[in-house]
Amino acid sequence: MRRAILVLALCIGGFAAAPVAPALAATPGPGGATGIALDNKVELNWQPLVGASAYNVYRGLSPTTITTLVTPVGGVVTQGFTDTGAVNGTPYYYAVRAVVAGAETDPSVTVGATPTVRTCSAGNVTMIENCYLGTSAWNTGTSVALSLGGIEGFSTASSVNRGGSFGVKMQTAAATTASIQIYRSGYYGGTGGRLISTVRGLPVGPQAACASSPTTTGLYDCSNWTTAATITTSTSWESGVYLVRIVRDDNNLDYEFPVVVRNDLSHSPVLYGVPFTTYQAYNNYGGKSLYGYNSSGPVTIANSVRAVKVSYDRPYAQPRDTTIPNWYTRADYPMVYWLEKSGYDTTYASTDDLESSPTWPRNHKAFISGAHDEYYSAAMRASLTATRDAGTNLFFAGANAVYWKIRFENSGRTEVCYKTTESGPADPVSPTTFWRDPNGANQPENALIGQMYTGDEAASFFPLVVSAAEGTDRIWRYTGLDSQAPGTSTSIGTQLVGWEWDKRSANGFEPA
Repeated sequence: MRRAILVLALCIGGFAAAPVAPALAATPGPGGATGIALDNKVELNWQPLVGASAYNVYRGLSPTTITTLVTPVGGVVTQGFTDTGAVNGTPYYYAVRAVVAGAETDPSVTVGATPTVRTCSAGNVTMIENCYLGTSAWNTGTSVALSLGGIEGFSTASSVNRGGSFGVKMQTAAATTASIQIYRSGYYGGTGGRLISTVRGLPVGPQAACASSPTTTGLYDCSNWTTAATITTSTSWESGVYLVRIVRDDNNLDYEFPVVVRNDLSHSPVLYGVPFTTYQAYNNYGGKSLYGYNSSGPVTIANSVRAVKVSYDRPYAQPRDTTIPNWYTRADYPMVYWLEKSGYDTTYASTDDLESSPTWPRNHKAFISGAHDEYYSAAMRASLTATRDAGTNLFFAGANAVYWKIRFENSGRTEVCYKTTESGPADPVSPTTFWRDPNGANQPENALIGQMYTGDEAASFFPLVVSAAEGTDRIWRYTGLDSQAPGTSTSIGTQLVGWEWDKRSANGFEPA
């Protein structure tokens, strides 16, 4: 006998409390669930699940009460949904379930997001983005070691185009859970960043031992770690430097690293290159960097304790070691803050993106190199040379740029620099040493940027002194330094200039 089933759909708070598919037993939910807080709405995105016919998004006011269905009855078939029923200032928690063979899977990871008011709607995209309310909670300071209860991790990519995704790998000394907080770096009314969303309750613990070659190349590679979470971006993520802050749930200790979200279709006036190649050169996680001063352990083929190869697949030592100045929050964040405060329409990329996409900078009026942009491959340098020759302006914000010639292995995840001028054998593949080395590339850096490195005073910083004659340069326009009496000068600040120096060199390579 057939029976008719009457279904009553009750309207509760504007959402239908309609019947949903029965749950599958212990079937993992969609991976990569990530949110972005917007003005009176939250956008959720996730990775596709094989066999899924639809996806249901649930919302709650606490991590344990995620029961309100916010997607339409029957779910959505794409891997994204925007909750337009969210209210500014209210913390929400979301989970996504896939429908497979007519039944729901387990929920995804829990995503937290608090929509926030945007105080303007006019201007370029950078100005509008900075109209969101910000927070200074991104500024974590110095993290602690694993042995002291800390946490550490890294991203599987230094940059992704918006709409792309990247993995986060992390570890602790003992099993626990952790959350990932994602901030966009900028001005935001002086706070310096805004919280995009949080991915909560991720299991974390000890990882497998990293592969190491302490007596040969010095390479230390943690690519064998398992991925704790996938971060899924969308076109709502404005290009920028995003700070991924991983936080232990049990003791609130944290660790942070940057990832760039690009916009490959952008033709904004300014493109800022974040110098990840330099960050990795100085990174001595695992005991070895490309420098002898902060490397340890056995001598490598460089006839030094330093490595000749460093991996992107490892945590950074910089968050725990304040003696390593080459780090985003110390060297590049002030420029990013100033650009966005000043309202420049700016797109961001990692400098190693020049290796794989050399024509990108030509879509912009100016390419700005970070404060210490020291390590360049042949393809990276060729990209900027062609960019300059095509009419795009280059601005190098610091000294000692394009100094060491490098190359990449392992699909760009391993940076190679033998530094033969300093010690050891030549790179067996191609010279990786000073760009200016006559036995190497014989292309002094001033052929590209006009000036070149001449020395350093690492222990001292100095005021910036601008003479009346120098004040006539257009960079000082409207500052008052452009109207000094002849023969006078002005000293600005006390610790603005340092720690390495460039000068003009009449070596026959200077551009016109």
